[in-house]
Amino acid sequence: MGTFKAVAILQTDAALVDEFVAFAQKVRAPDYRVGVAAPEQTRRLLAWGFAHGSTFWLVRNSRDEALLRLSLRVTPADPAVATVGFFEADLAHADLSAAVDFLKDFLGFWGRKEGVRKLVGPVDINTWFNYRFSVPGKKFFPRYKWEPTTPPEYIDAFRKLGFSDFAYYRTVFFPHLRLGSFCLGTGAMKRSYRNVLARGFTMRPFDAERFLSHEVPACYEISQEVFKDALLFEPIDLETFRGLYAVALRAYDFTPSSLLVSPEGEIAGFIFAFYDGDFLVIKSIAVTPKYQGQNLSSGLIYNAVKQSFRLGKKGTISALVRSGIASEGIEKNASKTTWLTWKHNYLLLNKDVGNE
Repeated sequence: MGTFKAVAILQTDAALVDEFVAFAQKVRAPDYRVGVAAPEQTRRLLAWGFAHGSTFWLVRNSRDEALLRLSLRVTPADPAVATVGFFEADLAHADLSAAVDFLKDFLGFWGRKEGVRKLVGPVDINTWFNYRFSVPGKKFFPRYKWEPTTPPEYIDAFRKLGFSDFAYYRTVFFPHLRLGSFCLGTGAMKRSYRNVLARGFTMRPFDAERFLSHEVPACYEISQEVFKDALLFEPIDLETFRGLYAVALRAYDFTPSSLLVSPEGEIAGFIFAFYDGDFLVIKSIAVTPKYQGQNLSSGLIYNAVKQSFRLGKKGTISALVRSGIASEGIEKNASKTTWLTWKHNYLLLNKDVGNE
């Protein structure tokens, strides 16, 4: 088996950067390449990470073969916590188990050197980018490009590294079971929608021509305020935020998205939703603190769902919701009368390193 070493990727070393970027496509089985970032996207993320305190590593054996890939970054909000991301492993390599053993020792050494007490992963730099492992289960396939699709062995590797469950997430698929204007499971949302309109709120579609210049900045301000208490939240600059949505805009049809406008003309929230094939995908919902607790989110969702009915979409997907937060309650209410729902689950893990 020989010995192992962790090789730091230098931004100026083009060959190492190329190897790091290509590693995922090299080691992933075809079924698990869904959603793997394109090389140019990975390069942009590395550039952002280098500029914001992230380090990138390849674990090599004595024959100089790369077996593992990862990133490490101390979180700005809490220097006692660091993220482990960009994790990939050559599952077919005979030395992998020994490489994971080496990585366990290396993470402990790195964590102590950096003064870190806890590692959380997988998180590619921070939670504005890719994070979470996919959890095996019924109806695991087909997968979607916007969700994590990782080999189950990656969870096994993290457990061997000493990680344990930290947070759970899920995507829920709701079929559109319709009879005329009635759709099973949407009654409460429809009532909320009518109440929102009756109170003088409007739900304005995004202005496509001014999306990046006006709509995205409005969503940015709301997001920074509403999500500030979310797990591992980190503020990002407007240009980074704009770049994330610019990429998404090129990939999907976001016409079901809308801004929530108060009777006084104030932007009170937004829903970010898009079409992926035959499904409406609800990605993000945010209502400003001033207007929270008034059941406005359900109305925003129904406004998007109603548009999908006209296009004959087969269902709605509530995407990547953390278990136990408010929007999960909306899912539960909708699923009470819709027995044909199904789910994809995801997992975030953590590890204490301070006492090793």
